[in-house]
Amino acid sequence: MFKHACLQLHWLIGISAGLVLAIMGLSGGLYSFSSELIQLIDPQITRVSPGNAAPLSPALLLERVSQQSPDVSSLSLSDDPSQAARVGFMRPQAGSEFKKFEQQYLNPYTGELLGKPASEDFFRWVLNLHRKLALDQGGKAITGAATLALLLLIISGMYLRWPRAKSLYWRSWLNLDWRLSGRDFLSRLHAVLATVAMLAYLIFALTSLSWSYDWYRKGLNALLGKDSATISKIAKAPRAAPSQHPTKALDLDAVWKNFQAEVPHYQKLILLLPSGSASTLQILYLDQQAAHPYANNRMVFDAASGALQTHERYADKSPGAKLSASLYALHSGSFFGSTGMLIMMLAALLMPVLAVTGWMMYLSRRRLKQIAQI
Repeated sequence: MFKHACLQLHWLIGISAGLVLAIMGLSGGLYSFSSELIQLIDPQITRVSPGNAAPLSPALLLERVSQQSPDVSSLSLSDDPSQAARVGFMRPQAGSEFKKFEQQYLNPYTGELLGKPASEDFFRWVLNLHRKLALDQGGKAITGAATLALLLLIISGMYLRWPRAKSLYWRSWLNLDWRLSGRDFLSRLHAVLATVAMLAYLIFALTSLSWSYDWYRKGLNALLGKDSATISKIAKAPRAAPSQHPTKALDLDAVWKNFQAEVPHYQKLILLLPSGSASTLQILYLDQQAAHPYANNRMVFDAASGALQTHERYADKSPGAKLSASLYALHSGSFFGSTGMLIMMLAALLMPVLAVTGWMMYLSRRRLKQIAQI
């Protein structure tokens, strides 16, 4: 009786949330290697020829950028000599008190603005589709509910798949019988694919819920021993705060000198200029032994004197704080390197397959019921 009710619940959730989950899976899979694809599609903007020149200092770079375009808010640098830098702007919006964050690529050897790749707009739309179905907050509410539905699908599917035999033999979970046909083959294919991707889907759901619901995020932070979660992405700067002119009460040369004294080698960094009335400047950076691409360290400097005030290292965080800072890395698979990203991408791309096979079984079942009633 309970198993029948569980099956009905699984079907109901699947046909209700299946389409949304399929869109989220397809868009998430497409976005997985977006940074690499953008560089491959638009190398004339994202890559530079270093030659024998040395890169300009951040102070000189931002001085040249501000002469070309105002409202500079951040600067992203890489230790790869052929990688273009990125500069962020907080643009005033006509008729609004809010500002819009924009980024352009920058030649770190000349200070020339290189513009923005056309492919970046496409992947930004894909990300918006993944997070909010390319809609507003209503879309975010739908994807959040679909993520909860995914958790219920995992739990009910796990129960339905649990072997009747006492021994958990792997063939009972992963064997795909090619002799089957029709609805029986679809059912077996659906079950095997879902089992293979189950762990990835569990990670997807448990991480993404922290961005969908405040109650979940607060509960997770309490469980991890944190008051609030700060998930910093090395590729993006904060978008909410207004920026001030980079040369106002700011000694970037002193900041950079003190940064290099503390961190002679890094992979990537984001320099965040003071915003509003703030008197401090922040640098988020990845060291060369970073555990994953989002294991950021944080340094805070006095903007006027360049004196180091705070140096928070990822390696010194508590296990709970490390896990909180690694949610996006877990969600994308980058926590486990390129192999992890590939596995998570393939699992995401399986979601439309599971949605289609689920619907085919549902329609087949309805058709058989109609025939039986004749």
